[in-house]
Amino acid sequence: MAKTLPTDPRSSKLQRTPVPRTAAPRRGLLRSFDDIFNELRKVIWPSWGELRTMTFVVIVTVIVVSIVLGIIDFVLSNSLVKFEFPTR
Repeated sequence: MAKTLPTDPRSSKLQRTPVPRTAAPRRGLLRSFDDIFNELRKVIWPSWGELRTMTFVVIVTVIVVSIVLGIIDFVLSNSLVKFEFPTR
């Protein structure tokens, strides 16, 4: 037997199901801070030795990069000045 086609064009469309909300509804400000502090307790904080080492690495990296950028800036600015304003 042949299948009957639906006469209503809306019945052939997919029906949307509501998406469940994964986030909790809004709560008070104090509960939000409580959640933040609970998450911060789960963080693995570095030791003082690791912190000093990482701080030293960051400071040395900033100094080296600033020196390299300063040299590049000096070379480019001097070379462009010589090309733009040649002395005769």
